[in-house]
Amino acid sequence: MDQLLYVLSLGFSGSDAVRALILLLVGALFVGKRILPLKMTVILLVIDLVWPYAAAAFEPGGAASAPSMIQGQAMHWQDGLAAFLVRAAGFYIFIRGSYSLRRKLHQDAADGSGKLLPF
Repeated sequence: MDQLLYVLSLGFSGSDAVRALILLLVGALFVGKRILPLKMTVILLVIDLVWPYAAAAFEPGGAASAPSMIQGQAMHWQDGLAAFLVRAAGFYIFIRGSYSLRRKLHQDAADGSGKLLPF
């Protein structure tokens, strides 16, 4: 049980939580009929993977360290696999939940009540 809690805490910890929240809030706005929640989850996970390397590449003198960061991550991808899967599941649950909530709110407003919120 302690190992499970450790993996769950690694999924969203530290400064990664702020980055994940920004991505999720912006990404949830674009989910609809053309972009399904699973597709948006994949897009956001790719952005989430690329973001640290792009940030390192744009720092002064960081362009030389970005390839070594990518190489190190590629060599030890098994170490972060559990945290990545937890993060992917969290992304999907958040996006799917916000999409369902948005559809429910707009469906209630379309019934003729005139109010966007159901209360």
